[in-house]
Amino acid sequence: MSCCLEDLYQTTPQGITSIIVLTYNKLDYSKLCINSIRQYTEPDSYEVIVIDNHSTDGTVEWLQDQQDIRIILNSENAGFPTGCNQGIKAAKGSSILLLNNDTIVTPNWLSNLKNCLYSSYDIGAVGAVTNSCSNFQSIPCEYSSIEEMISFSRQVNNSNPNLWEDRARLVGYCMLIKAEIINKIGLLDEAFSPGNYEDDDYCLRIRNAGYRLVLCRDTFIHHYGSVTFGEQANQYNSLLLTNRQKFIEKWGMTPHFAAHMGKRKT
Repeated sequence: MSCCLEDLYQTTPQGITSIIVLTYNKLDYSKLCINSIRQYTEPDSYEVIVIDNHSTDGTVEWLQDQQDIRIILNSENAGFPTGCNQGIKAAKGSSILLLNNDTIVTPNWLSNLKNCLYSSYDIGAVGAVTNSCSNFQSIPCEYSSIEEMISFSRQVNNSNPNLWEDRARLVGYCMLIKAEIINKIGLLDEAFSPGNYEDDDYCLRIRNAGYRLVLCRDTFIHHYGSVTFGEQANQYNSLLLTNRQKFIEKWGMTPHFAAHMGKRKT
């Protein structure tokens, strides 16, 4: 009977994906990200919602010229969790993709992620592998241009259930979540604003609700990494310590312990 239910689930219409991108200056990165979505994502399978956190480098003007994306303009820097929540509230999709603006997506990226996400009713969220990421989500790769990176990704991005790995945690730079899960557990915790550990918190909440997290090793995207916070190392490190303590006070455990609690063998 469970097998039949699983087969039925796989035939359920997936609907569109709402891709939520936050911007705060760094226009060149945002252009690369959004243009790659346009180039490597199946038309009519997605919407792009950009939340701008009061950029002053021309990002707002560029966004206003884009006819195929929805934009939300903040009068101040609301931070990552709050901005994501604004996008989630505006989203129309049956799945929600949180995507950093310092990424470049690749051929088959979204279809591969959705193949995994909708392969089982108990999968709540999935993530991709990349060149630069914590949580063992990076893979060895060598390329020196975007063209070489795309060529590399074509070798990786072949949907393969044998490369789907159960995880206790996914990094939020690229995380695809079923909208029905968000409806059940709520939005990101804005207490972690402007950012850090909100993804740890959300992953734990997904797992506590009885759903699995899966890393798709058949899906590669490029991630520049720490574009926004990287220029302010001292402030970033201080924020890490502050939000780590917030996590401990909320859950009574460290993020490291939570990330290994009940972790499935792969």
